[in-house]
Amino acid sequence: MLLLAVLALALAAPSLAYSPDDFIHSLGATFLGFWGATEACPVGSYARAFELKVEKQHWGVDDDTSVNAIRLYCYNAAGEPTGNVTSSTMNRGSWTGVYSCDEGDYLYGYNLKSQPDQGSLTDDTAANALRMYCRQTSDYLESPGNKWGSWLEPSFCRSGMGVCGLMTLVEEDQGTFGDDTALNDVRFLCCDLP
Repeated sequence: MLLLAVLALALAAPSLAYSPDDFIHSLGATFLGFWGATEACPVGSYARAFELKVEKQHWGVDDDTSVNAIRLYCYNAAGEPTGNVTSSTMNRGSWTGVYSCDEGDYLYGYNLKSQPDQGSLTDDTAANALRMYCRQTSDYLESPGNKWGSWLEPSFCRSGMGVCGLMTLVEEDQGTFGDDTALNDVRFLCCDLP
Protein backbone atom coordinates (compact mmCIF):
# COMPACT_ATOMS: atom_id res chain seq x y z
CA MET A 1 0.00 0.00 0.00
CA LEU A 2 2.85 2.36 0.85
CA LEU A 3 4.46 1.55 -2.49
CA LEU A 4 1.26 2.57 -4.33
CA ALA A 5 1.13 5.86 -2.42
CA VAL A 6 4.77 6.65 -3.26
CA LEU A 7 4.18 5.75 -6.92
CA ALA A 8 1.09 7.96 -7.11
CA LEU A 9 3.01 10.87 -5.59
CA ALA A 10 5.90 10.37 -8.02
CA LEU A 11 3.52 10.42 -11.00
CA ALA A 12 1.85 13.58 -9.72
CA ALA A 13 5.14 15.37 -8.99
CA PRO A 14 5.48 17.12 -12.39
CA SER A 15 2.07 18.74 -11.95
CA LEU A 16 3.11 20.00 -8.50
CA ALA A 17 6.20 21.76 -9.85
CA TYR A 18 4.30 25.01 -10.50
CA SER A 19 2.19 27.09 -8.18
CA PRO A 20 -1.38 27.72 -9.39
CA ASP A 21 -0.64 31.41 -8.76
CA ASP A 22 1.97 31.34 -11.53
CA PHE A 23 -0.65 30.67 -14.24
CA ILE A 24 -2.74 33.32 -15.95
CA HIS A 25 -6.22 32.44 -17.17
CA SER A 26 -9.20 34.31 -18.59
CA LEU A 27 -12.64 33.15 -17.54
CA GLY A 28 -15.39 32.50 -20.08
CA ALA A 29 -13.84 29.99 -22.49
CA THR A 30 -15.55 26.70 -23.29
CA PHE A 31 -14.55 23.60 -21.34
CA LEU A 32 -14.75 20.52 -23.56
CA GLY A 33 -11.90 18.02 -23.56
CA PHE A 34 -8.97 17.37 -21.24
CA TRP A 35 -6.17 19.56 -19.93
CA GLY A 36 -2.79 18.63 -21.37
CA ALA A 37 0.41 18.61 -19.37
CA THR A 38 2.13 21.89 -18.62
CA GLU A 39 4.99 22.40 -21.04
CA ALA A 40 7.57 24.99 -20.04
CA CYS A 41 10.55 26.65 -21.67
CA PRO A 42 13.94 25.45 -20.38
CA VAL A 43 14.92 27.07 -17.07
CA GLY A 44 16.19 30.61 -17.66
CA SER A 45 14.26 31.10 -20.90
CA TYR A 46 10.96 32.75 -21.71
CA ALA A 47 8.44 32.94 -24.56
CA ARG A 48 9.19 35.74 -27.01
CA ALA A 49 7.07 34.47 -29.92
CA PHE A 50 4.05 32.28 -30.70
CA GLU A 51 2.01 30.81 -33.52
CA LEU A 52 -1.34 29.09 -33.90
CA LYS A 53 -2.39 25.99 -35.79
CA VAL A 54 -5.75 26.95 -37.32
CA GLU A 55 -8.24 25.06 -39.47
CA LYS A 56 -9.80 27.42 -41.99
CA GLN A 57 -13.56 27.74 -42.31
CA HIS A 58 -15.28 24.95 -44.28
CA TRP A 59 -18.35 27.03 -45.21
CA GLY A 60 -20.81 24.38 -43.99
CA VAL A 61 -19.26 21.52 -46.02
CA ASP A 62 -17.47 19.95 -43.03
CA ASP A 63 -17.13 20.35 -39.27
CA ASP A 64 -15.16 23.48 -38.24
CA THR A 65 -12.64 23.37 -35.38
CA SER A 66 -10.67 26.66 -35.77
CA VAL A 67 -7.67 26.79 -33.34
CA ASN A 68 -6.04 23.36 -32.91
CA ALA A 69 -2.78 24.25 -31.15
CA ILE A 70 -0.63 27.03 -29.69
CA ARG A 71 3.17 26.96 -29.94
CA LEU A 72 5.46 29.19 -27.88
CA TYR A 73 9.05 29.95 -28.93
CA CYS A 74 11.52 30.23 -26.07
CA TYR A 75 14.62 32.43 -25.78
CA ASN A 76 17.18 32.95 -23.03
CA ALA A 77 18.35 36.32 -21.67
CA ALA A 78 21.13 36.44 -24.32
CA GLY A 79 18.46 36.27 -27.05
CA GLU A 80 19.34 32.72 -28.13
CA PRO A 81 16.49 30.34 -29.06
CA THR A 82 16.09 27.47 -26.59
CA GLY A 83 13.22 25.51 -28.20
CA ASN A 84 9.45 25.58 -28.37
CA VAL A 85 6.53 24.20 -26.34
CA THR A 86 2.94 23.29 -27.26
CA SER A 87 1.03 21.24 -24.59
CA SER A 88 -1.85 19.19 -26.07
CA THR A 89 -2.97 19.64 -29.70
CA MET A 90 -5.43 18.42 -32.30
CA ASN A 91 -4.31 17.39 -35.78
CA ARG A 92 -6.26 19.71 -38.09
CA GLY A 93 -5.26 22.94 -39.78
CA SER A 94 -1.98 24.66 -40.62
CA TRP A 95 0.53 26.74 -38.67
CA THR A 96 -0.20 30.43 -39.36
CA GLY A 97 3.30 31.86 -38.97
CA VAL A 98 5.33 33.18 -36.05
CA TYR A 99 4.46 36.45 -34.28
CA SER A 100 7.28 37.80 -32.13
CA CYS A 101 8.12 40.48 -29.60
CA ASP A 102 11.24 42.55 -30.30
CA GLU A 103 14.60 41.12 -29.31
CA GLY A 104 15.09 41.39 -25.53
CA ASP A 105 11.33 41.51 -24.91
CA TYR A 106 9.01 38.70 -23.74
CA LEU A 107 5.34 37.82 -23.83
CA TYR A 108 3.51 38.60 -20.61
CA GLY A 109 -0.22 38.48 -21.34
CA TYR A 110 -2.91 37.16 -23.64
CA ASN A 111 -6.49 37.48 -24.81
CA LEU A 112 -8.47 34.53 -26.25
CA LYS A 113 -11.30 34.82 -28.77
CA SER A 114 -13.83 32.14 -27.83
CA GLN A 115 -17.18 31.03 -29.21
CA PRO A 116 -19.63 29.93 -26.49
CA ASP A 117 -21.50 26.63 -26.78
CA GLN A 118 -23.91 26.89 -29.75
CA GLY A 119 -26.17 24.01 -28.73
CA SER A 120 -26.51 20.50 -30.08
CA LEU A 121 -27.69 21.40 -33.61
CA THR A 122 -25.02 24.00 -34.44
CA ASP A 123 -21.31 23.63 -35.21
CA ASP A 124 -19.14 24.64 -32.23
CA THR A 125 -15.60 25.95 -32.71
CA ALA A 126 -14.48 27.06 -29.18
CA ALA A 127 -11.15 29.01 -29.44
CA ASN A 128 -10.92 31.08 -32.62
CA ALA A 129 -7.98 33.49 -32.27
CA LEU A 130 -5.29 34.64 -29.84
CA ARG A 131 -3.69 37.97 -28.98
CA MET A 132 -0.42 38.01 -27.03
CA TYR A 133 1.08 41.07 -25.32
CA CYS A 134 4.77 42.01 -25.14
CA ARG A 135 6.15 43.65 -21.99
CA GLN A 136 7.78 46.65 -23.67
CA THR A 137 4.96 47.78 -25.96
CA SER A 138 1.30 48.70 -25.51
CA ASP A 139 0.28 46.90 -28.72
CA TYR A 140 -0.61 43.23 -29.03
CA LEU A 141 0.39 40.54 -31.53
CA GLU A 142 -2.56 38.76 -33.17
CA SER A 143 -2.26 35.54 -35.13
CA PRO A 144 -4.93 35.00 -37.80
CA GLY A 145 -7.85 32.91 -36.62
CA ASN A 146 -11.51 32.66 -37.54
CA LYS A 147 -14.48 35.02 -37.25
CA TRP A 148 -16.56 33.24 -34.60
CA GLY A 149 -16.85 34.22 -30.97
CA SER A 150 -15.81 37.26 -28.98
CA TRP A 151 -12.74 38.37 -27.07
CA LEU A 152 -12.50 37.39 -23.41
CA GLU A 153 -10.87 39.72 -20.88
CA PRO A 154 -7.07 39.90 -21.21
CA SER A 155 -4.91 38.34 -18.50
CA PHE A 156 -1.34 39.33 -17.57
CA CYS A 157 1.60 37.93 -15.61
CA ARG A 158 2.45 39.68 -12.36
CA SER A 159 5.11 42.38 -12.33
CA GLY A 160 8.61 41.03 -13.01
CA MET A 161 7.31 37.86 -14.70
CA GLY A 162 6.99 36.69 -18.30
CA VAL A 163 5.23 33.82 -20.08
CA CYS A 164 7.39 30.70 -19.96
CA GLY A 165 4.96 27.85 -20.67
CA LEU A 166 1.38 26.77 -21.19
CA MET A 167 -1.22 24.08 -20.72
CA THR A 168 -4.13 23.68 -23.13
CA LEU A 169 -7.62 22.22 -22.89
CA VAL A 170 -8.24 20.26 -26.10
CA GLU A 171 -11.20 18.12 -27.13
CA GLU A 172 -10.07 14.99 -28.93
CA ASP A 173 -11.49 13.99 -32.32
CA GLN A 174 -15.21 13.17 -31.91
CA GLY A 175 -15.42 10.88 -34.94
CA THR A 176 -17.27 11.13 -38.22
CA PHE A 177 -20.61 12.34 -36.84
CA GLY A 178 -19.34 14.26 -33.79
CA ASP A 179 -18.90 18.02 -33.42
CA ASP A 180 -15.19 18.73 -32.95
CA THR A 181 -14.01 21.88 -31.19
CA ALA A 182 -10.24 21.15 -30.76
CA LEU A 183 -8.64 23.81 -28.51
CA ASN A 184 -11.09 25.14 -25.93
CA ASP A 185 -8.96 27.00 -23.41
CA VAL A 186 -5.40 27.83 -22.37
CA ARG A 187 -3.51 28.74 -19.22
CA PHE A 188 -0.11 30.39 -19.58
CA LEU A 189 2.65 29.81 -17.05
CA CYS A 190 4.56 32.88 -15.82
CA CYS A 191 8.14 32.75 -14.52
CA ASP A 192 10.33 35.36 -12.82
CA LEU A 193 12.33 37.36 -15.37
CA PRO A 194 16.11 37.80 -14.91
